Amino acid sequence: MAFKLTYSDGQETDYDDDTAWEVDDGVLKMGRRDGEWTVLVSPSHWAVLEVGGQRKKDEGDGDGDTPDEADAKDDATADGKDDDVKAKEKADDESKEED
Repeated sequence: MAFKLTYSDGQETDYDDDTAWEVDDGVLKMGRRDGEWTVLVSPSHWAVLEVGGQRKKDEGDGDGDTPDEADAKDDATADGKDDDVKAKEKADDESKEED
């Protein structure tokens, strides 16, 4: 599967479908065949792995969120309330102001 790797220094490299890869405890393993890894990249040397339009952060975060999605999740959960609860509270506040 083709993917794009952004290294921690900002360098970006595109890999084609001929490259097999796996992330194991933050280590990016690459090679021509699954299980026959010829390149190992330390977690401190890579920052972002993009596959099919999604991004995976280093060190096995594994949630598949883009940075914007992760920020939105952080904002939604920072006060322990999700977006639906916030929307309902806002609607309740607006209806109280009208009374």
